Amino acid sequence: MTKDTKELQAINTAWQIAIQEILRMVIRDMYHGGGEESFKTHIKRIEEAAVDSIYTDLRLRGTDEWTEVLVKEKASNFVTMLLTSFTYDRA
Repeated sequence: MTKDTKELQAINTAWQIAIQEILRMVIRDMYHGGGEESFKTHIKRIEEAAVDSIYTDLRLRGTDEWTEVLVKEKASNFVTMLLTSFTYDRA
C-alpha cells in the first residue's frame, strides 16, 4: 500500500470516527431524557428516515447507475451500523 493510500485511509477513518462521536453526543443529549424505550424509538425513526432519504432523494451527478446503487447501499449500511451502535446510557 502506498503512503498516499494509507494517508487517505487514515483520513477516512478519522472522519468516520469524528462524525460518529458527534452524532452519539447529539443523539444522546436530544433523546436521553425520555427513557430507554423512547430513545430506541427515536433511533429507529432516525434510521428509517435516513435510509429512505438516501434511496429516494440522493442523486449523484456524473456517475453511472451501478455506482449510484453501490453508494446508496453503502451509505444505508453505514447509517444502520452507526445508529444501531448507539446504546442508552443510564448514567
